[in-house]
This record gives sequence, C-alpha cells and structure tokens, in this order.
Amino acid sequence: MTDCKICGLGSFADLAVAEQAGARWGGFVFYPPSPRHIDIDKMRAIADEAIANNSAISRVALVVDADDATLDAITDALRPAMIQCHGGESPDRISAIKSRYGVAVMKAVRVASLLDIKDALRYDGVADWLLFDSCAQKAELPGGTGQVFDWALMRAFAGATPWMLAGGLNADNIGDAINQSHARYVDVSSGVERQKGVKDHAAIKAFIGAVRGVDNEPT
Repeated sequence: MTDCKICGLGSFADLAVAEQAGARWGGFVFYPPSPRHIDIDKMRAIADEAIANNSAISRVALVVDADDATLDAITDALRPAMIQCHGGESPDRISAIKSRYGVAVMKAVRVASLLDIKDALRYDGVADWLLFDSCAQKAELPGGTGQVFDWALMRAFAGATPWMLAGGLNADNIGDAINQSHARYVDVSSGVERQKGVKDHAAIKAFIGAVRGVDNEPT
C-alpha cells in the first residue's frame, strides 16, 4: 500500500474527507504568505474537533523556518504527530526541534537536479522523514506550486530515511510518478484543490483512488 498525505487542509471537513478516503496524514500550513495558511485559533478548533470525533489520521504541521515561540504555539494548538520543516532548516535545527517537541520531524527538500538528491543525505538519520518537492523557479512559496520535477531522479536516493514524493501530483499523473520514482509515500496539495487554498473533496477521493489503482496493478 502506498500511503498518502493530503496537505494544505483548511477545515475539519477537509481532514475528515481525507481520512475517510484513506489518507494516513493530513497537513496544515502555518506560513502567512501561503493561501493555505491557517491561524492558531482555527488550528486549535480543528484539532479539538478531530479529537472529539476520535479522528485517527495523523495531523502534520507545516512550517517554514519557524522559531521556538512560533512552534510552541502551533504544537499547543494542533497537537501534531509530525512537524514538517519546509524552509532552510539545518540538520542541527531539525535535531533541536525533535528534541524539544518529541514528535517526528520531516524535512522537505526542493529538487532541481541530482545534486539536490545527494545533498539531502545530510539529513539522513537526522530527520524522521524526508519529502522531495519540486524546486519551482521564481516561486514565492516553498511548496504547493503545482510544478513537478524529474521523478526518476528519486531512484538515486541512497539514504535509509523514509521519504515522500511531492510536487505537482494529481490523480492524472500519480501513476507515472509512482512508477518512475518508486515512491511508497506521496503528498498532494494543489492537485486536490478547486482554487488556491480551497480543497476539492471529490479530487481528494479521486487522488487516493488513483493511488490505490497503482497499488492494485499486477507486478
């Protein structure tokens, strides 16, 4: 089974649909420049509702070069199972976040060439997870741009850390993405939206359905 993360969720309804469709993780963006940004109060309300409804999907907090005070507020509100660091965080910073919060930490790596795949090895054994995303030129945001990279580059990753594939994925291309990259974990955000920052519940279901279709292909 290929596990799915649906990122950039904006409500408990989004989270519930992702869980019902079979996603393992639901991601929430705390980064004000992003159209998917959620403020602390809304985060807390979503987490409270998830806990009240015995939601089993793992909540992920996406941050970009967040300081400790910001992370304190986010983790207190969302109570995440994982923190996704999507900025320029160093291996030492990843280690410090893991130590401070006692949850899994994922480091996002933007891929423009094979050199970026190799450079990611400095996080191997430091981060609990890696996420390989596209490196969009002239992009104002660190992720969620809808652009892809050469998925076949992932075959060169020699690390032991589990990793997710991201960057421009959708129900139409996820089969090729999995087959070319050999990914076992995938992440989608813009590919399941009807407009920037607004999730399309039918698209979430279609995406996970497409992933399951790949899983069921004969080998």
